[in-house]
Amino acid sequence: MTMWDGRFTNKPDKLMLDFNASLPVDQALADEDIAGSIAWAKALGRARVLSAREVQRIVAGLKRILRKHRSGTLHFRAHDEDIHMAVERMLTEDIGETGAKLHTGRSRNDQVATDFRMFAKKRLSAVHGALCDLQKSLLKRAERDMSVIAPGYTHLQQAQPISLAQYWLSFLFALEREKTRVQNAIASADVMPLGSGALAGSAFPINRQAIARELGFSRVCENSMDGVASRDFALEALAALSSIGVLLSRYAEDLIIWSSREFGLVELDDAWATGSSMMPQKKNPDSLELIRGKCARFIGNYTRCASMLKGVGLTYYKDLQEDKEPLIDSLAQAMAGVQVFTQVVRTLRVKAKVIAASLDSFLFATDLADYLVHKKMPFRQAHKVVGRIVAHCVEHGVGLDELTVKQLREFSAAFSRDVRRVFDWKRALSARNVEGGTGMKSIARQIQRARGLVSSN
Repeated sequence: MTMWDGRFTNKPDKLMLDFNASLPVDQALADEDIAGSIAWAKALGRARVLSAREVQRIVAGLKRILRKHRSGTLHFRAHDEDIHMAVERMLTEDIGETGAKLHTGRSRNDQVATDFRMFAKKRLSAVHGALCDLQKSLLKRAERDMSVIAPGYTHLQQAQPISLAQYWLSFLFALEREKTRVQNAIASADVMPLGSGALAGSAFPINRQAIARELGFSRVCENSMDGVASRDFALEALAALSSIGVLLSRYAEDLIIWSSREFGLVELDDAWATGSSMMPQKKNPDSLELIRGKCARFIGNYTRCASMLKGVGLTYYKDLQEDKEPLIDSLAQAMAGVQVFTQVVRTLRVKAKVIAASLDSFLFATDLADYLVHKKMPFRQAHKVVGRIVAHCVEHGVGLDELTVKQLREFSAAFSRDVRRVFDWKRALSARNVEGGTGMKSIARQIQRARGLVSSN
């Protein structure tokens, strides 16, 4: 027996009941459904649809269901179609016919839309908090690794020397933009549909503003059809989570490579690595590889939801039952991924000696060209001169810093004895104290800015 079978002569097929059920997915919204139902019961009381005694009984019954849910003793039945029907069924069994009055003036259309928005807001806020924690870990790493001079890469080739803090701070500031995207997604979800009914609005004099305040919404939807039909907030959340996934994946890729034997610049703590079932020597960066792999999941969940929505008209179609699983999944996996990355960053061992030994003298090439510019040579000409010097070094198997002044002058008379000052790692960094650059003064300013962001969290 279902709660909507009055219209039907024959019972639905069991296969159809199973196909139609969404309880395995939407039971994740149990807290929100009960909170929304309590607020709705109180609203019906204020509208004099329910007596004070009836409201009291309904609220008490719902709170008992909530306690069972949180203690893990809530039992569902095979015919419970979704979390909304399950809660109503449990309530009616507990308090009798009064429980059947709860759904007065409400539809599952506005009920589920409200639950889903509440769920999205809460879980997105948790992700936002996890991003803040990751930023704190990155700030500590930047402070610790400020004096470590490392090769900066383009095209996976050594390009220019940087402070390793510059790298960690690049991650921290990128996360600040991700937090803004999450905040925008929270704001998009912060609209209450309850009171919209199936599509045309409730037929009872419900104070929607009062319900919104009780449920923590900043505003109510302006249009009942839009209220039950809109799922753009889910798309915005999925897009934000996908963006986070892409960012984490890119930094995971770097650290996976840096932790390889060929690079050996960092080493993951044992707690965040795994071994091989066959090869005893292996220490695999599986935490980072899983973060990289799950990024595809986030993108797939966004595509899944967007593809479903594009063919659904107004207002409610059963297609919309497919909106929750991708977001629930992405929220859970993003939360886990951010938390894991936080621990990886906190426990990562930077192998400073290996990094120092890996610095290639060709990293000075741009500085050498800049030296010629200071000697009034046009940059394009200086670029060609240094390019020929590098080719000479490659051909003869010598480092850029091994050439004598005399040898350098064979390429340009602009070189003089002061050129030796170019081949100093600290000087190379200090030349880049421009705002946002990798010079120590610039790094100090960036760290100060980062501290402000972290403390404001």
